[in-house]
Amino acid sequence: MSTEEQKQEHRSTASTQHTRMLAYMVAGCVYASGVYTGFYDTALILIIPLTVLIPWGQRFLGDWLKDRYPGQAEATLTLIDGLAVGFGIAAAGYSLVPTMTFVGLLLTGMMAFGNLYLIALTAFVTLLGSLLGGLGFSFQAIPYEGTPAIMIMVAIGGYTLYVGLSAFYIREQSRNLLEAKNKILDQQEQAILLSRKLVKYLPSQVWESIFSGKREAKLQNHRKKLSVFFSDIKDFTVMTDEMSPDAVTEILAVYFEHMAKIALQYGGTIDKFIGDAILIFFGDPTTRGAKEDAVACVSMAIDMRKMMQVLRQKWVSMGVEMPLHVRMGITTGYCHVGNFGCESRMDYTIIGRDANLASRLQNAADVDEILISNDTYLLVRDRIMCREKGVVRLKGIAEPVQVWQVVDFRSDVAHTTWIEHELDGFAMLMDINKVKNYDKDRIVKALESAAQRLKDKRIV
Repeated sequence: MSTEEQKQEHRSTASTQHTRMLAYMVAGCVYASGVYTGFYDTALILIIPLTVLIPWGQRFLGDWLKDRYPGQAEATLTLIDGLAVGFGIAAAGYSLVPTMTFVGLLLTGMMAFGNLYLIALTAFVTLLGSLLGGLGFSFQAIPYEGTPAIMIMVAIGGYTLYVGLSAFYIREQSRNLLEAKNKILDQQEQAILLSRKLVKYLPSQVWESIFSGKREAKLQNHRKKLSVFFSDIKDFTVMTDEMSPDAVTEILAVYFEHMAKIALQYGGTIDKFIGDAILIFFGDPTTRGAKEDAVACVSMAIDMRKMMQVLRQKWVSMGVEMPLHVRMGITTGYCHVGNFGCESRMDYTIIGRDANLASRLQNAADVDEILISNDTYLLVRDRIMCREKGVVRLKGIAEPVQVWQVVDFRSDVAHTTWIEHELDGFAMLMDINKVKNYDKDRIVKALESAAQRLKDKRIV
């Protein structure tokens, strides 16, 4: 329980104790006024100390019950109040003014709980108490006639004071609850803002599974079949030696932003960015099956390669003279995936031979080439067109590896839905299948306008 919740509970308990003690004090004053005016026998004065002792005893009993039976504490104390009221009514000779006053005090206190079952049970206990009290006081009934005015005034004044104090405490509790609610909402908003910042450091699939309760943030990993993707920008180190750090940072930001969007579109888990390199895998924490994961991984790589054609022209407009090209490697196999590190600092990543193999395939790739292992090829060959590159030896891999070069989607190759052309100062990339009917006329107008501007421009 938070400190604010403890304070709120303490204030609520204190207000209940104060109103209960006031109710018993009002009862004591009614008895005292009755004895003082001679309406009651002087022997009744012995009951007055009980109106002080009972609420004090309930205070300690309440603390004991809240430690052991917190859900039943207030109900038990209310039943004791009902029993005390029953005895009090009998002790007052069932006189109308004391009876109405005591019952009114009890009902006002019970209304705060809003529990009809408890109200009915307390009413029964009150009736039972009045009958048991009647046995002790011989059911001696005192008629209403002759009730002293001072006794009526004490009863009415005491009840009015009790109602007023109860209303005051209810208002205070409402105000405190509203303040607590606003603080909780503020804390929730701050937690949401903080979580939105923190999730940027985790793969989206990972933090979603953590927040949904499907995954725990503890050291654990398992062996699973994954499709692993690794890429980097060719000759990026050479380019960084010729550019300012700010320009390099801006280029990388644009590059990672577009590549990450494509990866998330296909459901890839972005493991990490290493300099200009990207490590992505498919198959955990969510999977669509080994085949679909492999197809999604290779499809992602194809779209990334096509996006690079657009980005190259954008970078040229930013003053980057050296054309930037990517190399990509993909393999499918079993890796250990999960949380590695220590309890104070862990990293969700993959470990295994196939993770290294994807990196080696990327190193062996030519400019804008996507190389995949034979295991990946067997899963995607019916939907992705590939060319065999033979068996190659890769650094750090003991056995020779059968390698395939990714060409394009078979559907695109068969129906030529992709229109792409790239020259110095010009790049066009169009997927006819993805063009919406309502965009067709706008695209045609844009192409005609560009063609006309090119015709009208005098190029020396």
